[in-house]
Amino acid sequence: MAGDIAARWGNDDFALPTPHDKATLATAMHDDGWREPDLLPLFNDVEHRPMHFLEISMEEHVKLYSRGVDEVFAADPYAGLLISMHWTGLYRARWGLQPGGIKWGTDGRQDEAVLAEEQRWIEVKRTLMQGMIRSDLEQHLWHNYDLLQAWDLLSLYASVCDTTPGDGPTAHVFDSLASIDHAPGPRTIPSVPVAVGQERVELTLTAVRPGVVELDPYPFDVDELPVTVPSRVIPDRPYSGPDDARGALAVAAVENVECIFVRPGRRS
Repeated sequence: MAGDIAARWGNDDFALPTPHDKATLATAMHDDGWREPDLLPLFNDVEHRPMHFLEISMEEHVKLYSRGVDEVFAADPYAGLLISMHWTGLYRARWGLQPGGIKWGTDGRQDEAVLAEEQRWIEVKRTLMQGMIRSDLEQHLWHNYDLLQAWDLLSLYASVCDTTPGDGPTAHVFDSLASIDHAPGPRTIPSVPVAVGQERVELTLTAVRPGVVELDPYPFDVDELPVTVPSRVIPDRPYSGPDDARGALAVAAVENVECIFVRPGRRS
């Protein structure tokens, strides 16, 4: 879903990211490290249910993201660099974009991971800079990183938040992610760049019909952007353990979570 969002980004008000194909590839693969844990799925023994993705331990989080980042580096160094920045940014308040960061507590593993990845960036950047001005590489790289955060948050909003109309208070998508039960209401994504080195804007997401969300300002090259992600729906009950949850998941019907982003005033 995030890759689909990245692929249609860019219009008269929002610059097309450069290199577009590599930024889109990175976005489509940015959570590949989660594939194996999601198939289990991970289990919350205290709450007797599948684990929310923000409840994972730091040890497991470092392992899964490390594996996913290595796979992306093997596919494309530039995409791997962006995903490495995304991963380590989760331990550094998204490199300044998310006040307070994501709450996992203090753990030396995250500091070790950040240091090791920053060392890897040096050689990768040296290779990518051949024939380029370093400042051009860095500017576009960090611009694309900031866009990746917006694309990530848009896909998280569309897949886990309540996209039905409601008059609840406006809140950052950041602040909604840790919840399992969601209330309707407008959501915002702050500090989204419109072009390299230019102003940043706050995107406001307002559901106008179930699954139809106005996005203001509007960043896509089509008037309506439908996005979907497959899901499995299991009964809302306590589970005795991981095997019980896996059994329910194995027989659950597949349903698509759908969301349509539309221009303000254009209600599908």
